[in-house]
Formats: sequence, C-alpha cells, structure tokens
Amino acid sequence: MSSTPLSRLRRAYGGLRRIGLCSALRILTYTLRLAWYDRRFPTRPLSLPQPPDMPTHSTESPALHLLGPVLASDWRSPTLHLHCAGGDAHITLVSDHIIRVQAAPAGVEIDAFSYAVLLDPAPTAAACRQEPAFIEVSTPAMRLRITQNPLTLHFQDAQGRDLGGAITDLGWTPAGGQCAQRLPADMHCYGLGERAFPLTLRGRRYQLYTQDPAGYAPGDDPLYINIPFLVAWHGGQMFGLLYDNPAQGALDLGAADPDSLRYQIASPHLRFDCILGPTPAALLAHYTALTGRMHLLPRWTLGYQQSRWSYETAAEVRQIAAQFRRRRLPCDAIHLDIDYMDGFRCFTWNPETFPDPTGLVADLHAQDFKVVAMIDPGIKVDPAYSVCAAGVAGDMFCKLPDGTLFHGPVWPGECYFPDFTSPRVRAWWGDLYQALVDLGIDGFWNDMNEPTVFDTKTFPNAVQHDREGLGGDHAALHGIYGMQMVRATSEGLARLRPDRRNWVFTRSGYAGVQRYATSWTGDNRSEWEDLAITPAMLMNLGLSGLGFIGPDVGGFGGAPTPELFARWISMGAFTPFYRAHTVKDSPPQEPWAYGAEVEEIARAYLGWRYRLLPYLYTALWQCAQSGLPIMRPLFFEDTTSPAYLTCDDQWLLGDHLLISPVLEAGAATRRLHLPPGAWYDFWSDQRLTGPAQIDRPAPLDVVPVHVRAGAVLPLGPLRQFAHESPAAAMQLHLYPGQGRSLLYEDDGDTLAYQQGHYRLSQFDMTWTEGRLTLIRTLHGAYQPPYDTLEIHLHGHTLQAAQMDETPLSLAPGPLYLPDAGWRALTLTLSASKI
Repeated sequence: MSSTPLSRLRRAYGGLRRIGLCSALRILTYTLRLAWYDRRFPTRPLSLPQPPDMPTHSTESPALHLLGPVLASDWRSPTLHLHCAGGDAHITLVSDHIIRVQAAPAGVEIDAFSYAVLLDPAPTAAACRQEPAFIEVSTPAMRLRITQNPLTLHFQDAQGRDLGGAITDLGWTPAGGQCAQRLPADMHCYGLGERAFPLTLRGRRYQLYTQDPAGYAPGDDPLYINIPFLVAWHGGQMFGLLYDNPAQGALDLGAADPDSLRYQIASPHLRFDCILGPTPAALLAHYTALTGRMHLLPRWTLGYQQSRWSYETAAEVRQIAAQFRRRRLPCDAIHLDIDYMDGFRCFTWNPETFPDPTGLVADLHAQDFKVVAMIDPGIKVDPAYSVCAAGVAGDMFCKLPDGTLFHGPVWPGECYFPDFTSPRVRAWWGDLYQALVDLGIDGFWNDMNEPTVFDTKTFPNAVQHDREGLGGDHAALHGIYGMQMVRATSEGLARLRPDRRNWVFTRSGYAGVQRYATSWTGDNRSEWEDLAITPAMLMNLGLSGLGFIGPDVGGFGGAPTPELFARWISMGAFTPFYRAHTVKDSPPQEPWAYGAEVEEIARAYLGWRYRLLPYLYTALWQCAQSGLPIMRPLFFEDTTSPAYLTCDDQWLLGDHLLISPVLEAGAATRRLHLPPGAWYDFWSDQRLTGPAQIDRPAPLDVVPVHVRAGAVLPLGPLRQFAHESPAAAMQLHLYPGQGRSLLYEDDGDTLAYQQGHYRLSQFDMTWTEGRLTLIRTLHGAYQPPYDTLEIHLHGHTLQAAQMDETPLSLAPGPLYLPDAGWRALTLTLSASKI
C-alpha cells in the first residue's frame, strides 16, 4: 500500500524537527522563488508544423501529431533513414541483438547524443529489404518490420516471433513525444530501476523521473533511481526496451488500458533501443554491453557495513568500532554521514566533533575497518569556503539563462551546484577528493543527487547545462545529474588512486550509472511491509543493470522491533550490499541493540556472510564480466513457469543458492518454490527434488537456504573482516549431482587482475551410480595464499577417493588435497545419508 496523508504529515513533521525553523523558512522562500523562475523562464511547448498531407491525430489522442506515414527511405548500413510526413526517423542496427529507433518532429534535428550508451553500432551483418507495403531491417538475431502507412513497428526475432506487440502512435503533442505498444496477454514486465512495487510491474503507470521522496512506503513513485529500461517476457523469451531520454516521462504498463503500453516524454526526441535476450542472462549481457558494466569492486565491499545518520563525534565512531571487535561481530566498514563535516560543507571536517580526522582514520584502519564518507553536490554559498570560492572563480556552477548563478537550500543553507555535464567541471570535482584520499578514506557515498533542493523540489527547468559542449536545460537533463556526479567522483578517484579499486555508491542514477557506482534502496522504513517489498526492489534494480545493491538493514525511518531486525539482518546476509543504516534521532540500530537473542542471530548470519565471501566474490566478478545480477529472480532458472515469472520473495544468489527468507511477523514456517532439479537443504543436507512447493520450518534464527545439486560451494573461514589473515585451506563443499561451478580469486584490492593476475577455477561435476567425478580447469596466473583444498561431501558418505590416477587414503572428517598438481577427483559414494 502507498503512504497515507497521515503518514506523509508525520514525515513532514519529523523533517521539520530535523531541519529546524530557519531551514523551513528557506524552503518556503525557495518554493516561491522556483515559481518565479518558471514564470520568468517558461518552458516552451513544441512547435509542430504540419505538412499538407500530415495526419493531425490518431484515434486515441486528438492532440497527437503523428510521425508517419513514411514518404521516403534511404538505407546507409547500418542505419535506415526515414523521411515521414511528420518528421524524420533513424533506425540503427546497433548489434546483432539491439535495434535503435530515433525520431524527431519536422524542424527538429535528431539528437544522437546519449549519456547512457557506450556501444558503437557494429552488427556482424545488416540487411534491408524494401517492399511496397513495408520495409524490413535485420541482423542475424532479430529484425524490425516497418509498415509505412500507417507507420507501425514490429520487432521480431530471426524466426519471426514477435517481441511484444506492434508499436503505433509515434508522434508528438505540445508536451512532448509518445508512442504506444500492444501488450500481449502473457507479457510480463520488470526493471525500470528503483520501484517500490512487486516484481511484476504490469498494470500500473510509472513516472520516469528521479526525486527524493523524503522517505517512502511500498507503492510510492517515483523514487531516487530512474532507469528507463523495461525488461519483458513474452512468448518464451526475454527482451528489453531502453527508453533513452533523461527528461521527465511516464510509462503506462496497462493502467489506463490493460492491453496497451504508452510511453510519454517531455521532449521532442523519441529514442528507444529494443534488445533481444532471448534468455534473462543474455539480455543483461547485451544491455550492459550497450550501457557499460560495473567495475570489479574491492572484496571488502562484500563485508558487513555499519552506518547511521549520524555518528555525531569521532569518540562515538571509535566506540562503535570497539564494540564490533569486542563482541566478535564481523564488520568491514563504518560510514560517516553528513555530520562529520564543518557546517555540512563538503570536503571539510567539523573541528569540534571530528578534530583529528587523520588520527580517527588511522585508528579505524588499525582495527581493520574501512571508512566511507558522504559527499553531497550542494556547495554552501560562502565566499570564505574554499570550494565555493574556487567554484565561483572557475565558473563551475549551474546558471540560469540570464547568467546568474542558481542557488537553493540544502543542508548547509543556500548552495550552488556543480554542472556535472561539463568535462571541465567533472575534472575539478574529482580533484577535490585529494585531501580525503590522502587521509585514507576508502569509499565514497554520493547523496542528495537526484538532485534534491529542499523540500523534495529540484532545479528550475530553465537551469542551463553544458552537456559536453552541446548545451541544454535541466528539463531535458534532470535524470542524468546524479549519474554525472558519480562519474566525476569515480573518474577523479581513478586519477588520484590509480592502482586501487575505488568504490562509490550513489542514491540516484540513470541507465549506465553502473559504470561509475553502485546503489541501494534509499530511505525505507522500519516496517514489515518494507522488508517484504525489498527482494522485489533489489531484483528489479539488478534487472536494470545495478547488480550490487541492498537495503538499509532494519529500515531507515523508525525503529524496528527485535523480531523485525532479526529477520532483516539475517536476510541481508544473502543480498549483495549488506549495510545497516538509520535516521537521525532514532534508537541505536547496531546488531547488539536488540538483546542477547537477536545479537546471537546477527552474529551467526554475519559469520555465514563472511564464510560465503569466496562464493559471493565469484558472483561479484560475474556481474562485472557480463552484467549478470548477483541476486536473480527465479525465472533465471526457468522462464516456462508462471509461478517463477511472478515470484518476488525468493531469489537465486549467485549460481547455486536459493534464498527464501521469512518476511512476515510471527511466521515460523516458510512455503517456498523449489525450481526443477535436485536441491540440498543448506542446514540439514536433506536432498529434495523440484519443481515443488514445500513448507520449511523457519524459526527466528533460520533463513531457508537450498543448494543446487551438482554445486561446488567454496567457503572461507569465519573472519572478522574480509582481509583477515587467510586460512591455510580453501573449503570446497560438494553437493552430488550434475553441474558446473566457478571460483574466481585475485588479491581483492588492486588492478593486477586486469593484467592476468587472477585465478578462475572451473569445476565440472558428474554423478552416476554412486560415482562422482570432478574435473578442475584453471585459468590465470594468480597464486592463492593457501596450498590445501579441504573437501566436504554433503548428503552422502565417502567410501573411496582417487586424485587423477592416485588412490587416496580416507580418514574421518574432510578430504585434504594439495591445491596444485591435479585435474580430476573421483569419489565413490554411499546412498544418501538423509
């Protein structure tokens, strides 16, 4: 359910308490000033000239000026140029699996520039066939048939199977461009970035816009991250549509008409890329080839991280760190929210509450904690503040059309805002991190970059942007502001710290943001319904290219009950980004704040998180290699099951783990889906066969987890932080069956892996008539720090073992092998133990 007027009033009251009366008056002043800006610099409606033969409307919208019909065409491989009655269109074969459509009304030049897209058009083959009634362009994998009058687009695979319904009504109103598409009855819709809705998005209208909702509830829209990439399943295959325009828009997925999709954008530029999978993994590979992939993160980012708004003093930060180590609760990082700054001035430290940042960072590093610091885009208007003075002198800030500097209220008061669409400004911004890098700050958190100006307002539409020298206003570029901020941060850190992997995470983003930063789900609430919606939100973000994501564990707004926190921190152990965070003035939300029972549950699942690091790091590498999400919907396993196409409370973590958390208060049993094949209960080793639905007991200290038969699951030792002294042996847990498993290893911190200093172990398992054979293939030059493999067999008893041609003697407990010098392991097993 969406938030109620009463809940919004409570949030507004809480916000007023936090920001104070003076800030509230600044907000009111800005609201009036924003209205004045809009009157002084109005956004002009589109001018839509009508050639004599141009249809003025469709049957559905009398104000719509259509693009078609086609009057002339010109094929210049790989692009088809169409001259139409109402404008022009370009159809480009970008790759074998991607076809792009761009259109603009008469008198407007088609704009080829995109912040989202990296891939240059290069299909392996491109063809164009022109017939009296239609034109067809094709690659070896897909094709687009264009009916010329009326203008209609039909995307198909190479076998002629439709990718969704026909696209019609391409055209413009004075408010902007739009198109419609028929929604087949069996089509499922996903993706679109951050959406507080179930996994399947059909039946609702979504705003294509980024904003700070100042806290949100399930059903609220829009939120912080707008990635206009619609993932769809139809007719047994996956495809996607990237509606690449950062202006404000909307996508109706059957709300107004259950059989119709309608896309609207406040811009004259229509642009969308159709991407064919046909599998979910292939679709994400093609999408991230188009828009870029996440860099391989440092291994410590997979560890648990602790945050709140805010740890108010350096002494409090030290106390939190000491508690984690004293209580033996694993943790890798502590986050510093805005109160570490001097009056919320970015790139400064509060001299009273954080008087010795060098000493603080050194102390935390000595205890093996990483330090993550927040940086916002708003720069306080203060001539005595060096960043402000340099920005004004260097012409770095956004301006209005009359040349005056735009300013608006945020945490420091009135602020200027860098124009991150300028390469010169991005370079300046990146260099500002030098002092923080020199201090040893390990990671950076870019917040408030939707962009937010209090209270939930943004820039005036007329604010001017450089747009790489091409020019543009904020109305046309709103969606990419946060993305370009983290681009500036990421590129700056790469210059300042070129030999290490840097990590930036962002509250806002647009298609392609995964090239520069990871993200999380923002200011959720400490409510059961927020816990319940979290898996769907994370999976849709993963389907949108952001594979390393997570929630604020325990909820940001409010105070969780001990039961809710226990369920949340145990579930969080099986999500990619694992961080607890909470709002100012809330009760403590560290793992020990809820009593001994909950602390012990937290300790157990933090421990399992760290034991799973070799497996999770492999999944992180897969995401960086191909865009494959770490956290995957069940339809990655089987797209033929209607239940899996809609399941939003279970997921596959990496290749082999099935996670089914408890998401309801008071529940002690979990009904869950087992996908096809054999699965082992992670806690009991019971072997089960799917497809099936089962009821699994799930008391407060249990998250149901199942392991795919045929898996080799690598586990590390119980650690207090990711880079604690390595164990002498790597544990390999074997779950008999048929399958392939991967283990990726490198030093976890530097860029040496890019020069071949990594090791990829591939394990191929076969199992027939009590005989298990494991074939190991190694790639790369990296030598892990261990020299022994510790083999654990699950669900069966080992009767005999042979390494290559050499029989091995058996002893109680695990089987020990040298890491080097073997390729094949053959095990003779008993019947199942359970």
